[in-house]
Amino acid sequence: PDFCEQVVQAFSADHLQHENALHKPVLRFLEQVIGRLWILIPFYEVRLMKRLILEYICIMLRAIVHFSVFLVLLIVFACNETPSNADPSKQIINANENSGDSIQKDSDSIYSKIEAKINTAKMDGNFERAYYLLLDLINRRKAFKAWDYYQLMGLCIERDLYGKSIITHDEILDAARYFEEALLKHSDSDTLHFAMAQYLFGLMTLEESISHPYGTGQAIGERARESLKNARSYGAKPSECYYAEGNIYRFQHNFLDAVNAYRLSVDADPSFITAYAAGYNVSMELGYPNQAASWLEEGIKDNPSNYELVDLLAYHLLSEAKQQEAVDVMASYLKRNAKPPKEALYDYGFFLEKNEQTKQATAYYLKAIEADSLNLHAYYRLGKLYENSLEWKQAHETFSKLLKHLPLNHAYQKEIRRTLEIIERKL
Repeated sequence: PDFCEQVVQAFSADHLQHENALHKPVLRFLEQVIGRLWILIPFYEVRLMKRLILEYICIMLRAIVHFSVFLVLLIVFACNETPSNADPSKQIINANENSGDSIQKDSDSIYSKIEAKINTAKMDGNFERAYYLLLDLINRRKAFKAWDYYQLMGLCIERDLYGKSIITHDEILDAARYFEEALLKHSDSDTLHFAMAQYLFGLMTLEESISHPYGTGQAIGERARESLKNARSYGAKPSECYYAEGNIYRFQHNFLDAVNAYRLSVDADPSFITAYAAGYNVSMELGYPNQAASWLEEGIKDNPSNYELVDLLAYHLLSEAKQQEAVDVMASYLKRNAKPPKEALYDYGFFLEKNEQTKQATAYYLKAIEADSLNLHAYYRLGKLYENSLEWKQAHETFSKLLKHLPLNHAYQKEIRRTLEIIERKL
């Protein structure tokens, strides 16, 4: 089979560029078959391709004398005996060593090329090609690599902006057998168990009308949690496993167990920010805003330099009509972090504006623009503050700068132009 695969490579679409008047129909046929199904070849019985290639070689032998002579010479040189003046045992040892190194280098080179093709396909949005290239890579590897299955899981659970799978449902379901085969051989891989759990969670999110071998959503959830338990036992991070378990419970509307899982996650790793945010979201879904806020406050206490939780808490307080508390949360963060992220300056200005502290809000919008000259929101909010305070010159200048930075097809283009026309009448 290894020899057949090498011959198939020689006849792959990349090498079928030479014109031959006598065998053009045969070449075209091979190009169509191999060029379209090259990714799938390793997963089918190689006997079909072997027969096809041997038939073509027979045609070439009958029709082209030069090809026959070349093949005979190739066989002669391949069978040439070892020179008599060399030590046969040493030459055999050296040949084996060199052959092993050469094969390993060739394999690594092939793996690297396929990996590069996978990345290119992903960047181009050709996810189905990436999927089949990845299966090809898994099939070719002589040594197990768990990261391949983690990538496979990613392709299976990824969704586009409309919530649609990026590959077909048949491809997603077919991936199950590769996970199952790998688990039989490498049951001690924590990454593989974790990837399997995430893959099963992805199956849960597919349409209920799609049939698969894992049964109902409840059965899939149990199998996924079992995989997470195995992942933990083999060394996976408990915080990530408990978080994934919480997501499964949450999808099944088992919110109390989800909250408990997120609690175990942050207890295992207090720096795992995502679990705090998940606990907040579930508490809000349950209708417990105070409990939700406590998740964020705990996370901020354990991670004082993290901005994501601070921002989330400030907006939560703003939704509760607690503007001053939102301002205080932001002020505390800026006080303890000398180099905050750029968006923090704009957000603080926004909370100050909502708390009717317009002078301070103006100052922070200006700081936000100084930190990021393309912060369109800061230009817009600052221009509105100038407009509302009848500072027409500053308003016109600010909106003019905003208009220069706006893309031509931006929805605010017409509004900003109308605003500038109104301001110009005031000047």
